[in-house]
Amino acid sequence: MDVQEDIQSIKRYVVQLKDQGKTESEILEVIYKWGTQAIIAEVLNIDIRRLKYLSKKYGLRKNDSARITRRCIHYGEEQSISNFDIIYENGKPRNKRVCYVCQRDYYRTKYIHRVIVGNWKKEQIKREIHMKEYELEILKELLK
Repeated sequence: MDVQEDIQSIKRYVVQLKDQGKTESEILEVIYKWGTQAIIAEVLNIDIRRLKYLSKKYGLRKNDSARITRRCIHYGEEQSISNFDIIYENGKPRNKRVCYVCQRDYYRTKYIHRVIVGNWKKEQIKREIHMKEYELEILKELLK
C-alpha cells in the first residue's frame, strides 16, 4: 500500500468512528498504531506537532517494530519518519527529505550555495570572455 491508499483507508475509518460518536482521544487510540504520525496528522487534518502533543497527553505509544526511521539529509541522523512533513508532488503525497527541526538551516545553506555557484558561474563566464578577447587581440596582431 502506498501513502495515498493508507490515507484514504484511514480517513474512511475515521469517518465511521465519528459517525459512531467517538471522541478525538478515542479515535486517536484506535488509529495511532496504523500508520506514521505524518499520515495520521494528514488524516485528522492537524499539525504533526499537535499530534505529538496529543499522543503524549493521552499516553499513546507506537510499536517499536512498526517504527519507521529515515535519515535526514542535512545532519545525517536517523529520525522517525513522522518528523518529516508531507508534501504533494504531482498530486502524490511524499515525505520531505529534511526533518522539520533542521529544515530552516537546510534551505538557508541551500540558498547560500546556489548564490555562490551562480556568482562563480558569472565569474567563469567573465574570465572566458576576457580570454577570448585576449586571443582575438593576439590574432589581430599576427595578421598585421
